[in-house]
Amino acid sequence: MKKLVIFDMDGVLLDSEKLYLDMNRKFFKELGAEISREEHLTFVGISATTMWKYIREKFDLPQTVDELKEMEKELKYEMLKKENLIPSKHIITYLQFLKENGNTLAIASSGLRKNIDLILSKLGMEVYFDLIVSGEQVTKGKPEPDIFQMVSRHFGRAPGECIVIEDSKNGVLAAKAAQMFCIGYRNPTSGNQDLSPADIIIDHFQDSRLFQLVT
Repeated sequence: MKKLVIFDMDGVLLDSEKLYLDMNRKFFKELGAEISREEHLTFVGISATTMWKYIREKFDLPQTVDELKEMEKELKYEMLKKENLIPSKHIITYLQFLKENGNTLAIASSGLRKNIDLILSKLGMEVYFDLIVSGEQVTKGKPEPDIFQMVSRHFGRAPGECIVIEDSKNGVLAAKAAQMFCIGYRNPTSGNQDLSPADIIIDHFQDSRLFQLVT
């Protein structure tokens, strides 16, 4: 049976984590929240609500979580509009292979739908995906399994028919909590993420195992 292949967006389809890290580190400093790079990297893959709730409480920020999320959302969208976005190396070739072989493709991203649509449009990737689920559509974000379960339910597919590709510890944990096969993509700009719970770990999208899993 053909697979349902579920992609994370940031750090997998788009090598965006350094852009976000640099933007947020500047924003944190403006807010008076001194956060080390190491601690910042632990936020990769989690929902904006979880991140801002933690930062607000730790630094006793006057803004509400919703206000902080809105401020970050506008900063990120404006940055994405201005930046020359480049897809992860060899990812387009892999997406083409998956579609040509009859697999179903979806995105399950903690990001906002507005940003996902902008990124896909700039990268010319819209044609490859049969479903997009954003972090706004689930109550509990990664590392909880909800977002992946929503995708599999939409297609009526069992967890054993699904493959998830993630670059973060939180994403991998979410995929395994959903009882799905998980490919950990070791993206250097995502920091030293613990991908050890993944079923396999790759360093690039030409790894032969990627193609063997779906043929």
